[in-house]
Amino acid sequence: MQHPVFRRIWNVSITGHFVRFVDFTLVAWLVVQQTNSSLAVGLLVFFRVIPFLIFGPVVGTLIDRFPRIRVFRLTQIGMAAASLGFGVAIANGFSSLPVIYAYTTIVGTLLMAEIPSKRAYISGIVGPAALGSALALEMLSLNVAWFVGSNLGGVIAKLVDPSIAYIVIGAVFALNYRMLRGLPTMFHPGASLAAGGALKALTGSMAEGYRFARANNAIFAGLLVVGVNNFFGYAFESMAPAFARDIYRAGPTGFGLLMSAQGLGALVAAAFMTFRGRRMKNPGLLLIGSAIIQSIGSIGFSFTRTIGIGFLAIAGLGLVSLIFAITHTVLILLASPPSIRGRIMGFQILMMGLFPLGSLAIGLTADAIGLGQAVRLFAAAGMVLLILIWVKYPALRKPPG
Repeated sequence: MQHPVFRRIWNVSITGHFVRFVDFTLVAWLVVQQTNSSLAVGLLVFFRVIPFLIFGPVVGTLIDRFPRIRVFRLTQIGMAAASLGFGVAIANGFSSLPVIYAYTTIVGTLLMAEIPSKRAYISGIVGPAALGSALALEMLSLNVAWFVGSNLGGVIAKLVDPSIAYIVIGAVFALNYRMLRGLPTMFHPGASLAAGGALKALTGSMAEGYRFARANNAIFAGLLVVGVNNFFGYAFESMAPAFARDIYRAGPTGFGLLMSAQGLGALVAAAFMTFRGRRMKNPGLLLIGSAIIQSIGSIGFSFTRTIGIGFLAIAGLGLVSLIFAITHTVLILLASPPSIRGRIMGFQILMMGLFPLGSLAIGLTADAIGLGQAVRLFAAAGMVLLILIWVKYPALRKPPG
């Protein structure tokens, strides 16, 4: 927090995260008011994250080509425009599922560009020694916002016209855009798109990033863990709205409380990692260990029948998932040189993009065999694959470098 540039980024992050989780809760509530289908709930997550799968490597290459702070800043004005447009649509009676899914896809596309550009910029500001603490502090802001924003979203869903809420959300993102003015560029391009045609240069640059990742067993195994866990390990998050509606019979306030549980658990982990203040020596071991524990915890969550126990289970899973989220980013940032870092993060985004496919698949499975059985099936399958990665790639369990 002593670095003035990082402090500005952190302030923008916490306001952006706050209104984003209000948004996530509102759109989830709008969906469950229109349908009883678990698939429809899964589709909400699918459309939010599918851009990660489609465009991840492309965005990673562009982040190596253009100033990261500029990309980050543009995402904020894009979020402002999308939120204001959605608010106007709701005010005019256009709030059907296709409209909600279209809005969610736009937000997901902008979020896909925001995450790697912001984290790559932070890594350039603070350096490797403080990187783990800086990312933990950034995640701390995210999870404070997750807990508070999700609960506030539940209250807003009950008391406020959502069109008004989205106009306010858009105004906050516009303010973030202004707050990012004047920050140092701190950028040396590591990928050129000028020679040999833009498309050829783009694909060549992505191929170079893939070759580097494939040759580094720790990075490659880390990417596999990210992919497996995003597909199989977040069934508890995808199906939380369905559990709230069908199992716990929660109203809007209870719905918002449950949506905040993961953020509360992650907040505890982020606070510990922030104030611990020591460099993360073995992120790969923490990465795969936390992913396996997350699978075990998901099986436990699948047996919950009351909102109180469900809240505690999701909070515990949020704690573990925060460790997972920080360690896979730290592993990639420490093990890859700055000139190729954006492209490696692009493949990280690609693996994170398996999350919506997992959400879609578990929604279909839950409609076929039931919520609890579907969560258990996905968690068990993910755990088997993670154990195979543990055995096959011992480099992942060793300190990078």
